[in-house]
Amino acid sequence: MRRSLSFLVLVALVLGLGAGPKAAAQPLELTVEQAAELALQHNLSYRLATLDWESAKANLERAQIVGDADMLREAEKEWAQAEKTYAEKTKELKDQVRSAYQELLQSETTVENALRAKERAENQLAMDENKFKAGLLSSLDIERSRNSLFDAEHRHQRAVIDLETKRMRFNELLGLPLDTEVVLTERLLLAFVPFTWDLETCFELALALDASVAEARERLARAQEAVLAAQSPFTPRVELEQALVSEEKAKIQLQQAEQALYFRIRGDYYALLDQAHALELAARNIELERKALQAEQSKYQAGVISNADIVAKQERLAQLEQEYSASLLQYSLARVKLLQAMGQQEESGEQHAD
Repeated sequence: MRRSLSFLVLVALVLGLGAGPKAAAQPLELTVEQAAELALQHNLSYRLATLDWESAKANLERAQIVGDADMLREAEKEWAQAEKTYAEKTKELKDQVRSAYQELLQSETTVENALRAKERAENQLAMDENKFKAGLLSSLDIERSRNSLFDAEHRHQRAVIDLETKRMRFNELLGLPLDTEVVLTERLLLAFVPFTWDLETCFELALALDASVAEARERLARAQEAVLAAQSPFTPRVELEQALVSEEKAKIQLQQAEQALYFRIRGDYYALLDQAHALELAARNIELERKALQAEQSKYQAGVISNADIVAKQERLAQLEQEYSASLLQYSLARVKLLQAMGQQEESGEQHAD
């Protein structure tokens, strides 16, 4: 409770001082849950949805006071739709925050990778210049190293700009001043977490939560109730026949909804496993490329190879690191999406029984 209160006080200070010159001096540390909480309070689009929800609730209360049957029926219908829409908007916003949080972490990693690549290029140029002074390299070798550094500096600068944009977008999503300094504390979201559920369990869990299946089940229940009502001896036979047809249609529609869900979960499941395999292969290739670069550097220092091989290896390693970071983000988002379809919210491991 004390920790939550401190967080709310800090948020109030940040929002209250957003226009002041010291607003950016106090970083706001956020977990995913705290970021979602902020968005639910301050996101502009969600506030519009909240106003619609409150309006529908006020209309329902007004109709209950008036007592008019038609007015009450219409207000209840409007309220049911508003409740459904509001719940969907709430889930949608939380998902957006979770995705934006991970994307921002990935952007921070991209900057770190670009900085490492720039430092490698700087070190290589310094080494080449020393060899050039000693008469061991030509001017073409120096030009090659300088071009590599020029490109690495640009990539790093661009990564910093993209990170700044992502931070402003993240603040906008949370309803914070764009210049608010936010520190993301759940760094584990950047780590690779294997997906260990089996397909059958994934489908069974998703089956209990899927909205389309739930609607199909509700239609079937209503159709079965209509059949029971039509079985009265005082009901015309044609109504019973129509009710039975509606019941059969509802059964078919339920089966179709379940099959559609199965193929969607199956597709997401095996796509996720493919992404995991690709990530493992990419990690192995990065480690291999790092070892190859070390070997090439040893050869270069011994004068066996030119700096062209070193520059190529460094640029190749930088490319692999960036590709891995982007692929890890896509895997993490897909993994969270599948877990959410199953009703599971764990971020750092599956909490299920074998």
